[in-house]
Amino acid sequence: METEKERICSEVDALSEVLFSISIFLKENPETAFLEKKACAYLSSILEKHGFNVEKEIGGLETAFMGRPKGLLPKRPAVAFLAEYDALPKIGHGCGHNLIAAASVGAAIVSRRILAENAGSLVIVGTPAEEGGGGKVRLLETGIFDTTDAAMMFHPKDRNFYGRENLGRIAFKMEFFGKSAHASSSPDRGRNALDALVMAYTGMNSLRQHLKSDGRIHGIITSGGDAPNVIPDYAAGLFYVRAASRSYQDDLFERVKRCAQGAAHATGTEVKIEIRPPSLDPIRRNAALEDAVRKNMQLLGIPIDADDGRRGSSDIGNLSHHIPVIHPYLAIVDPGVPGHSAAFCEATVSERGRQALIHAAQILAMTAYDYLTSPQLREKAFKDFNRQTVIEA
Repeated sequence: METEKERICSEVDALSEVLFSISIFLKENPETAFLEKKACAYLSSILEKHGFNVEKEIGGLETAFMGRPKGLLPKRPAVAFLAEYDALPKIGHGCGHNLIAAASVGAAIVSRRILAENAGSLVIVGTPAEEGGGGKVRLLETGIFDTTDAAMMFHPKDRNFYGRENLGRIAFKMEFFGKSAHASSSPDRGRNALDALVMAYTGMNSLRQHLKSDGRIHGIITSGGDAPNVIPDYAAGLFYVRAASRSYQDDLFERVKRCAQGAAHATGTEVKIEIRPPSLDPIRRNAALEDAVRKNMQLLGIPIDADDGRRGSSDIGNLSHHIPVIHPYLAIVDPGVPGHSAAFCEATVSERGRQALIHAAQILAMTAYDYLTSPQLREKAFKDFNRQTVIEA
């Protein structure tokens, strides 16, 4: 391992107690989307103690922040470390965002110490509300990432990956409007909104047989009537459509809408479909940057697992269509232990979680060092990013 990367690893090791205290604090003080006031204040205070100026409430979001190293002027190229810190309702940090925040803080602090003045610049961006709120989308839309050239974060999991596919996601509400009547004495005078929703649900379920491997359709019925002897004049549900490409995602959504329109026509009801922003884009992977991550994982002796084929969605997908990103995964539990669970939450502060945190901070700082000090890597990453743009077009 080259000298500078050895120093990065040593600096992260020396910072380990600070990073683990961040993870513990966030776990003990879980806050859900856009309510992460304690997390935002705590992370900001840590960064300020370690030589950062922190701007709060960026992008119009009360619990978002940006930290820049004191005394260093912003310059290009610039890397953004991304800190997530929102928790799940009831489960708390069952997705491990406490580790994500701690690792990005560690990478930012150590990178500030290591990088020479002629090696570009860095920022750390606190991105709230990944779980359903799309904080990165909001920040992207307000120009927060316009002066950065690459973004980096990690995610805890049950396996080790240097990168993997994420699915795009369209969230929408489906409502049917009918006509109420007595279900026994005058059923002919009613128009059953629940029947329409069930028919649409069944149609969507039938589509699953014909989906590509990356397609997903799922949802719940949220309203289906108030009394069994009254024909429901209103029914509603919340649904997601997901896919690994924007084009296929849009195609699935159109097919779902046709299921709803057909159900409305058959039952004599009216349908309304409302997209619930933000929609999430599938991640645009960058081969050059992921290869740098892979090599750094190997330097640390971290085994790389075969892809398990399981997919979720994240707002980093939207950012990946704006600048190159990396989003590696490190195991904190055995294969098969699910995320978004109490067991996963507890694992974030286990010895295995602690080791993953240290490795994650090292990997992020090492990869940022590679990117900021290697014109060749930046050129390859830029070409990979543009190549994906051509493919999508």
